[in-house]
Amino acid sequence: MMQKVPTLPLVERLGAGQKVTLTTSNQQRVTIQPEVRDGQLTGNYLSSVLPDIRYDDPRIILKETLTELDVRHVTINNID
Repeated sequence: MMQKVPTLPLVERLGAGQKVTLTTSNQQRVTIQPEVRDGQLTGNYLSSVLPDIRYDDPRIILKETLTELDVRHVTINNID
């Protein structure tokens, strides 16, 4: 069962070029961030739990990250 996370503020932060860090129940720090190459934003977003995947929409990378954490039965304790 997926836990409720306030996604809109997180999507807005990602869209503004900021990273989001989620701390899980097992103290893992999961980072979701815009991809930067040569000092420039690429328009893609990355997640530390999905290392080989890039999405061009912050809503999708956030949803896929939360789904992966749910599959692992990990809850989020803190959002930075």
